[in-house]
Amino acid sequence: MGSGDSKCIGERGGCGEGAMGRNNVVYTSTGGGGGPLTKDKLPMPDHQELDRRFTKVLASMDLPPDKAKLLRQYDDVKKWDMICDQERVSVKDPPCHYLNKLKTYLDPKASRSSRKRKMVGESTSTQVLRDLEISLRTNHIEWVREFLNEENQGLDVLVDYLTFRLMMLRHEQRLRESLEAEEEEKSILNGHIKNSVEIDSPRMKRASRHVQKLKMGDSKDDIHVCIMCLRAIMNNKYGFNLVFEHREAISSIALSLNHRSLRTKALVLELLAAICLVKGGHEIILNAFDNFKDVCVETQRFQILMSYFSNYECFHIEFMVACMQFINIVVHSVEDMNFRVHLQYEFTKLGLDEYLEKLRHHESEELQIQISAYLDNVFDVAALMEDSETKTAALERVAQLEDELAHVLERMSEMESESLAKLVELEGELAEMQRDKHHLEAVHTQ
Repeated sequence: MGSGDSKCIGERGGCGEGAMGRNNVVYTSTGGGGGPLTKDKLPMPDHQELDRRFTKVLASMDLPPDKAKLLRQYDDVKKWDMICDQERVSVKDPPCHYLNKLKTYLDPKASRSSRKRKMVGESTSTQVLRDLEISLRTNHIEWVREFLNEENQGLDVLVDYLTFRLMMLRHEQRLRESLEAEEEEKSILNGHIKNSVEIDSPRMKRASRHVQKLKMGDSKDDIHVCIMCLRAIMNNKYGFNLVFEHREAISSIALSLNHRSLRTKALVLELLAAICLVKGGHEIILNAFDNFKDVCVETQRFQILMSYFSNYECFHIEFMVACMQFINIVVHSVEDMNFRVHLQYEFTKLGLDEYLEKLRHHESEELQIQISAYLDNVFDVAALMEDSETKTAALERVAQLEDELAHVLERMSEMESESLAKLVELEGELAEMQRDKHHLEAVHTQ
């Protein structure tokens, strides 16, 4: 199966354009995400229809359960406003509306330009990305193709923005770790230590000011929604193939595992698993984790992934299932037995076998299915070694017997030659004796 035959993921109905054809898309710009509708809102439907459409909106936003619960408490008017806002966003704005804003966020000089600050408007970067994700997921395939075409290069822009936010996230994490270490050292030395967080470099300070002036959202929120945008792109064959060929995109998706949210990690693993299952995808995913190892300074590949899997503050079933499924696919989707044993041993060294024993009695049926699938396909290396030794001993015995047989056959051949020579000799003697007999008989007759 080639990359063009990939199975799509997510919520869209199918991989191809289907019956949509190449519809002409007409855009009616509202002058910026979050602005008022250019015409009056449609009349509010009945309560049952309103709830159905509002549930669909909440599902599309991929919110944490607590935030979704809060929004469900809205009155019908607010719910209808949210529904109308989503429908406005998903139809009215062309790809360049979002791309221009993302490019502005990426422009280091934009924060010093009042024109560009005005262009991004009051919406945060997170809201811009949420609106983009809705458009990528709900608009016609033609809209998605326009976003990704050579002129707009939407995938490149999105990946560049994700890379920038990942850089900011790593900086924030290092800064937080440094501050925590400094506080710990202060407590040990009774507070007699100067604040010296050198990790907050001038470059990162400029980036932080840039983020503040452009009213950009939180790094972790932007990264999560960027991953959702990539999922929406990968949900059709054309978009999936572009991501599949974009190594930086896949590396950035893998690096997003460092996000603190287990929901984000689960989403990342879902995308990586989809790529891994496509022909040629397994090698791409291993390369992405080699890059992850270098960037995150792991001592062993998959070390951080296993740490997230086995050391958690709270049990998140969606992440646990996604992680176990991903490990299953990485280890068991290759045909070469030796390579499978090698990959299996990588995870064994990281403590997977012992950890699965602890999880075997967990009540989640979904998780148990993935654990059983892994254990059912595991190679027993000790048994393989024993079989190998038995086979080696058997082959040595066969070689020994073949050597003995060769000697026996050689001796038989020699004996056969000796017997033939003796037979010839005896036949010669017999002939001579018969001649002597005839001679004696002739003499006696005379």
